[in-house]
This record gives sequence, structure tokens and C-alpha cells, in this order.
Amino acid sequence: MTLFFQIFFANVVLLFLLISVHELGHWFFGRLAGIPNNQMKIRLLTFPQQVQIRDTDGWVSVSTFDRYFTRLRELVPSRSGQFAYVVGGFVFETVFLITVTFVVGYQGYWLYAIVAPGLSLMMYLIYLFAMDFPQSRALQKPWGDSTILYSLAPRCAIIVAACMVVVRITLVLLAAFRWLW
Repeated sequence: MTLFFQIFFANVVLLFLLISVHELGHWFFGRLAGIPNNQMKIRLLTFPQQVQIRDTDGWVSVSTFDRYFTRLRELVPSRSGQFAYVVGGFVFETVFLITVTFVVGYQGYWLYAIVAPGLSLMMYLIYLFAMDFPQSRALQKPWGDSTILYSLAPRCAIIVAACMVVVRITLVLLAAFRWLW
């Protein structure tokens, strides 16, 4: 029973960390793309968790997509900069996940090294197929990170999505078979 609570608590903490790191990635890549610090803020206690950007009327939620993306285009006129801003969450999250998996695996906590990428993979697939794709289809416009990336650069977005899945499956297998430790 103790192991159950340890894994449950670790999953809750990991979920919060993955979301936080993901949003930090958007913020960091937004800064690299040229968005001023005072024009962005990370919101973790809202749904969806997000980086809001400021326009003349106040803070804009990604939930108001047209207003949000209009402002993003003003702040970051290049498509490559916009792509970088959106993909930044996936980049930070993946680097963090690789680091966590190897650190806990090398420390001998191989079960947690399996659970971390497994949870991340499940989160991504649920997000993709239960939230992003259905909302985008219903609204007839991009809704979340993956469909926004696809609207900016379809081939690159498919590569990003494939890499998200392949990296996580690879980490699960590496940890499950303890190939690196």
C-alpha cells in the first residue's frame, strides 16, 4: 500500500512539474523570439495552464484563440518565431523528462524511471486525441499546441508529434529493460 501512495504522489508531483516546465518552455522560447518579459506571464492555476500575453485590453488567454494569435503575430511577426514559441513547451518538457528519467534510473529508482515517460506519453496522447484534435475540428481552427504547430508548418508539426511519442516510448523501454543502468 505504501508503494501505491508513493507512486500516486510521485505522479501528482510529476504532472505538475511537466506542465510547469512545458509552460516555462513557451515563455523561454517566447523571449528568444522577441516577446518582451512584461508582455507574457505563466498561469499554472488556470485551465488550460498557459502563457498569457498582453494586448491593449489586458491579459489574453489562449482560450480566446483569435485574439491571442493576433497578438502573437504582432509580437512575433515571423512564422519561424511563432513556431519556436509554440514548440518551446514540447522542447523543455522533453529535455526535462529525459533528464528525470536518467537521474532517477541511475539512482536505482527504475520504477519511477518507467512511470515518468509513461505518464508523459499518456498525457500527450490524451491531450492530442481527446482535446487538441477534437476541439480544432469542432471550431474549424487550431486549438492547442499541436494543431497550432500544424497550422504554421505541417511537416515540422508531424515530426514534432512523432518525436514526442518516440522519445517517450524509447525512455520507457530503456528504463523497463534497464539498458543504460
